[in-house]
Amino acid sequence: MTFSTKQILTNNLNISFNIMTCLSFKDRYNLCLTSKSLFETLFKKYQHNEIIEIKFKDYRLCDIWRNVKFKIYLKNSKIKDLSMLKNVHTLNLKYSNIEDVSVLRKVHTLDLSWCVNVKDVSMLGNLHTLCLFHCFKVTDVSMLGNLHTLDLCCCANITDVSMLRNVHTLDLNNCQKVFDVSMLGKVHTLNLFSCRNITDVSMLGNVNTLNLSNCPKITDVSMLGNVTNLNLSWCYNISKDQLKKLIKTVKNLKI
Repeated sequence: MTFSTKQILTNNLNISFNIMTCLSFKDRYNLCLTSKSLFETLFKKYQHNEIIEIKFKDYRLCDIWRNVKFKIYLKNSKIKDLSMLKNVHTLNLKYSNIEDVSVLRKVHTLDLSWCVNVKDVSMLGNLHTLCLFHCFKVTDVSMLGNLHTLDLCCCANITDVSMLRNVHTLDLNNCQKVFDVSMLGKVHTLNLFSCRNITDVSMLGNVNTLNLSNCPKITDVSMLGNVTNLNLSWCYNISKDQLKKLIKTVKNLKI
């Protein structure tokens, strides 16, 4: 008795999933298209790890195939109703004329760069990665402390970052109204480039990668000896004696 590949795959899901692991997304798709039963029992149940880019017109796939990670780019979009995009894995809305983003709370990676009308991001606390570059109307980021990666570059009206202490990678580049960074000592990668009003960095000694370039008010870096990657470019008020000590302990020091 002989069995076709289709029969073997249909009757033994363990073997099927192992085979699927060795195939690209396109090959998996084409293989399962050969049979409705394969498509229903295998393709739609297998957890695909690739991120697949689709056009906006195909957004319904995000609801139909929850086991596939889809990404959609909608730069400069005039879209108003974002509810149709709530199940997208990776979503780029850069330069879009949107205001209410609360419905996007299940998105994994979200780029809202230059979405200048966005104010309230309190519902986005469960995302993995969020970019708010130049979203100058955002003032409250207290609910974003559980994100893995958060880009707040040029968010000119943010003042309190104390609740972001559990973020892994945090970019505060050019956040001029941030004064106190004492609660950010557990952040792994911290960019404070051109945060020109910061004076005290004594609590940042356990940060792995720290960019303090163009922070002219910083004078004391004596507690940063354990930082692995440290950028002190254009920090002109740090004494030579302190820099000599850091050279001995900091693995990658830029001055």
